[in-house]
Amino acid sequence: MSTKFKLLFEIMESDIDLLSLQKSLPPTFEVVKEDDGIYIIIPSEQEEDEGCQALINRELDRYFFLTWVKIRAKMERRAYKITVAVKQTVYGPLPEGLNPQVWSDELPTQLRLWALAIEADDLVLKAILFFQIIELTYPLTRKQKAYVAYKDTDEAPEPLTEAKLVRDWVTHSGEVGSPQLKKYCEYLEVPEQMFNRNDSGHIEYLKKKLNLLQTEAENVISIALSVEDS
Repeated sequence: MSTKFKLLFEIMESDIDLLSLQKSLPPTFEVVKEDDGIYIIIPSEQEEDEGCQALINRELDRYFFLTWVKIRAKMERRAYKITVAVKQTVYGPLPEGLNPQVWSDELPTQLRLWALAIEADDLVLKAILFFQIIELTYPLTRKQKAYVAYKDTDEAPEPLTEAKLVRDWVTHSGEVGSPQLKKYCEYLEVPEQMFNRNDSGHIEYLKKKLNLLQTEAENVISIALSVEDS
């Protein structure tokens, strides 16, 4: 038996290299071009196996991270069939020589968080999602060298440490109690106040720091993809 998924594109299907797509997928996945679109068929113990949805979603989240091309997989139900129009242009091709992914426990979640963060409009939500990606690789519950203690207010914190400080600033309320966050405020020459959505100055500051969080999250995923691919 097998479960069949139709690929729903935010680009034109003709821009997709089907051979590269097939080579980048697990060998049990089959890419099929039909009159009404492109399908992926996955062997399964039963038809319409919900467990296959997670398997294909993580592959498409991987492609989104690598190419900025958004693709969704719609399971083909025996009871009905949906036709979906596609539009827009391709942002980037699949990297040359992309092989099937060897998945770690964290990577599928990190790619899903990346897709959610990129699409989120709320600045605080973006910051939290980007840092969750980082934290899955560098858990805060363990002693991690990645988060270098911030001591010298004459210098900027290490990037991962600064990402953590920004996350702490936007997620907590009340007084600034953390000694490191106090030092960070001193370095920035801003009042010791937690993030306030109604403060235009805070909003502008967070806008500037989101690029840092996004860059560090992107680095974490890029390293994970490279390691797992090798």
